[in-house]
Amino acid sequence: MSTLVLHMSKFKKDAIRGIQSHNRRERESHSNPDIDYSRSAGNYDLHESASDNYAQAIQNRIDDLLMIKAVRKDAVHLCGLIVSSDKSFFTRIGKDETRRFFEEAAAYLTDFVGKENVISAMVHMDEKTPHMHFLHVPVTQDGRLSANSIYTRASLKKLQTELPGYLQSRGFDIQRGVEQKPGSAKKHLDTREFKQQQEALAGLRRESDAVAHEALQLIGEMIERRKQEEVLQERLQSMEQQAREAEAILADMPELPQASLLNYKSVLQQAQTIMTQQQKSLAEKSMIAAARDKLQAENKTLEKRLQELSRQYSLLKAQYAQEQEVNAHNMRSLMQQGRAFQDELEEYREFTLQPEIMPLHAAFLQEKEELRQREEEQERKRQEEEARQQAEREQHIRQEPEAVPQRRRSRMR
Repeated sequence: MSTLVLHMSKFKKDAIRGIQSHNRRERESHSNPDIDYSRSAGNYDLHESASDNYAQAIQNRIDDLLMIKAVRKDAVHLCGLIVSSDKSFFTRIGKDETRRFFEEAAAYLTDFVGKENVISAMVHMDEKTPHMHFLHVPVTQDGRLSANSIYTRASLKKLQTELPGYLQSRGFDIQRGVEQKPGSAKKHLDTREFKQQQEALAGLRRESDAVAHEALQLIGEMIERRKQEEVLQERLQSMEQQAREAEAILADMPELPQASLLNYKSVLQQAQTIMTQQQKSLAEKSMIAAARDKLQAENKTLEKRLQELSRQYSLLKAQYAQEQEVNAHNMRSLMQQGRAFQDELEEYREFTLQPEIMPLHAAFLQEKEELRQREEEQERKRQEEEARQQAEREQHIRQEPEAVPQRRRSRMR
């Protein structure tokens, strides 16, 4: 009988973006070779109101709690339960029953955590083994945000015992996994959680690079605009100097003579010359001042954007450092678990080599091999039966057109 795989993980706010990207396949992952993106279209979310923005959905649920105290920066915002089994289990029950298996598991977990707290129940069919990521906000029955209060040692033990029993009652041949003793090494390494954190780390790195690139472009643009502003300012100063000189010249000029029939043409020409010079000077001064003001306004906008990018980059840099620290911790944990697992394998090998155990182990292996052969034989017979039925259907289809002309000839006679 196959065993149920049930892992629980806790995620802080900084990891939510990476979790969403992994679950919804928003970008291809280079850190998870198990994903076959050609089969990603077969993934499906069993939560009827699943959100395409995890962070917003989580924040909306937290806001609904109307908590008096502010949420701590290091608080757990999201809990994830990975539900799966071995590959042979899903191969044996088929595609439709696999979906029903996850539907039943999601229904049980929804009742366990509360429907209003569920964010997603995404089933991945594009990896080596089908599995479901059941995500929810850790809200207690009395309206507190507390993952530790929900997932105690006792509640986890109860969940890992009762969920397989529930699935058995729904017709699935599955049992509880081996119960671990306190302090013993994990039987299943949290590789999926590690891959998700790797993706979150890569996403933060790409986002930081994009922000830094945009900031450099803005800085270059601001430098160019400042050069233009300086050129315009010099031209404006030059025009102001010319205007002052023109005003001085006009001030030194004698007043226009009294116009008469004899000199009105020359007086009018002098007046037009003076007005033209003044208009030209004022127009150029106005245009340059407007251009300078426009550049100054654009520069202020760019400076605000640069400050915003600087704050965003600092935040991403801090998140990246935190993710790196978590990643390093998980890597050390996985290595320790791997060594512990190797030690267990070595102990198991030494155990099976004991004289009194070897016959029992050989019998167990033989029984397992015979079971595998029987399953293969049953599968071969099933395929042969399907092929035979298909051949009979095709033969029946070919014979039907031949029978129609014979009936027509008999009627003509």
